[in-house]
Amino acid sequence: MNKLRLKFSKNGPVKFIGHLDVMRYFQKAIRRAEIDIKYSEGFSPHQVISFAQPLSVGATSDGEYIDMTVNSMVSTSDVMDRINAVMNEGIEILAIRELGEREEKAMTAAFAAKYRIKFRDSLKPDFNWIEEFEKYLQNDRLPAMKKTKSGEKEIDMKPLIFEYSFDREKESVTLLLSMSSAATLKPALLFGAFFASLNKELSTNALDVHRIDIYKYAEDGDVKYIEPFITDDINTRFILNG
Repeated sequence: MNKLRLKFSKNGPVKFIGHLDVMRYFQKAIRRAEIDIKYSEGFSPHQVISFAQPLSVGATSDGEYIDMTVNSMVSTSDVMDRINAVMNEGIEILAIRELGEREEKAMTAAFAAKYRIKFRDSLKPDFNWIEEFEKYLQNDRLPAMKKTKSGEKEIDMKPLIFEYSFDREKESVTLLLSMSSAATLKPALLFGAFFASLNKELSTNALDVHRIDIYKYAEDGDVKYIEPFITDDINTRFILNG
C-alpha cells in the first residue's frame, strides 16, 4: 500500500462548489480513473481519503490537498495522469508526493495558509484601502470577535499573521495566516475587523480570495519553520524563530 498526498487547484466556476460536493466529485473521479484506492472495512466501505482545511465557497486556489491510500500503483505520475484525464475544467492535480508511515494527515498537519486578496471590481472600497490596511497591520494588537461553538470571544489577530506584502499595481495583498487546530485566521475575519476599525462595513462577497498554498510545521535542529506540503524549494520556507 502507498499513502499519497495530492496537490490540486480549484479555479473558475467550480469555486462556487462547496467542500462536501468537492469530496463527492473526487470520489467519483477516483473511480472513473480506475485508481486502486483502498476502502475502509465494515458494512459501509468508503474510500480512504481525507482533505486538508476546506476552502471557502467563492474562493479560488492553487494549493488544495487530499490524502489517499492506494493498494497498488504504477507511479505517482501515472496516478496524476489518470485522475487529470477524467477531471472537469477548473480542478487539476498539480503534484503528488508519497507519504511516510508516520506523517500526519493534511487535515491535522496544516499550520498556515498563504492567500492573495484583492477586491472585486464592482465592490472596490471608495478609499485607499492598501494604505489604510498597511497602517492597520502595524498596530500592536488587532482585536476581533471570533465565533466559537460556545459563542463569541475576543482574539488578538496580530500573532496569527506571519507575513504580508502588497502589490500596489495589482491592488492586492499577500498574507501568510495561521491555520492550525489551535488558531485559524480567515481573511474575512481580518478584513471585517479592519473595516470596523474605520467605522465601515465590509460588503458581502467583496473580497476576491485566492489561496496560494497550505503550509506545515517543521524543525531542522534549532530552526523552526513552515513550508508548503509539497515543495522542493527551500526558499518557500518561512522561519518562525528567526
